[in-house]
Amino acid sequence: MVVAVLRFMSPLISIIIPTYNRVQYVTRAIAAIQEQAFTDWELIVVDDGSSDGTAEVLPSLAALDARIQYVRQANAGVSVARNTGIKAMHPDTRYIMFHDDDDWLTEDGLTRLSALATAFPDAPAVVGLPLHCDDNGYSTDTLATCYGAKRIAVGVSGLAENVPFGAPETFASMVIWCRIATPALALIRRDAFAKTGGFVTRCQPSEDWLLWLDLTRQGDIPRTGTFTLNKRVHPGAVTQNGKAMSAGEPAVRREVLMLTDITPQQRLVSLQGYLLSSLANASWAVEDFRNRNAISGLKQVYRMLKRMVRIGRFWATTYRIHPVASL
Repeated sequence: MVVAVLRFMSPLISIIIPTYNRVQYVTRAIAAIQEQAFTDWELIVVDDGSSDGTAEVLPSLAALDARIQYVRQANAGVSVARNTGIKAMHPDTRYIMFHDDDDWLTEDGLTRLSALATAFPDAPAVVGLPLHCDDNGYSTDTLATCYGAKRIAVGVSGLAENVPFGAPETFASMVIWCRIATPALALIRRDAFAKTGGFVTRCQPSEDWLLWLDLTRQGDIPRTGTFTLNKRVHPGAVTQNGKAMSAGEPAVRREVLMLTDITPQQRLVSLQGYLLSSLANASWAVEDFRNRNAISGLKQVYRMLKRMVRIGRFWATTYRIHPVASL
């Protein structure tokens, strides 16, 4: 069906999908967007040099729907592809969604997110929750057990405090762990995004975590408390690469500490958050030893000690650059 939407009309939301050799996934992601009851969007699909037929399939989809742009570039990685998409956006859109090519929106995902954005127009972003599922959409997740359902934040005197389910994402919660599973869960206010450093390639694959930290420094991020995205779990997903994800964490934490405009209080909270996140390894080690899984327990102890050494180095570097008196 041809959708007669003129390009000069100003959509509310720009959705950017970088894709690379996943034509079987990205077509489903596109279809889910087209099937949304909420229609005030434009979609920019950036082909990052695919060689699997993407360049033959996607232009035909774009030709049938004037809301879709297909852009092809030489292979340069997801962050560069996202930046390419940003340059192709309509100049007057208010919100941006960065959508991965292997996930797809729930039936009412855009409706729920846009309604929340309308209710909180000054929030830098709004977010939903992910339904982790297989290729067929099967999932055992519930709202009580899904990723991001349970959170802790840096509280009074640097101690951990539980965050209520309906509470927004804050800088104090994001510095412990990234509880936004993927950028497609969020509608980001365009002018708020412009004040951030964007997707910093040296923090890959955790560059989106740095973005959330940067956004929460502008203000809290409300949550819908509902599922807005089907997040596909498969071996090729970046989040399934534990080694890569572990490498991204110290890069993000270092980047936050070195921000030129971060306040002394935010820097201190960031260090406290790193410390609290490391204590999780200790609790996991205790649980392993209780279950008589000594090898796993020892690994957790090793990880905790390794993280504590890194924290000490970060702390020393921060105090050397920013004297104790400034904190």
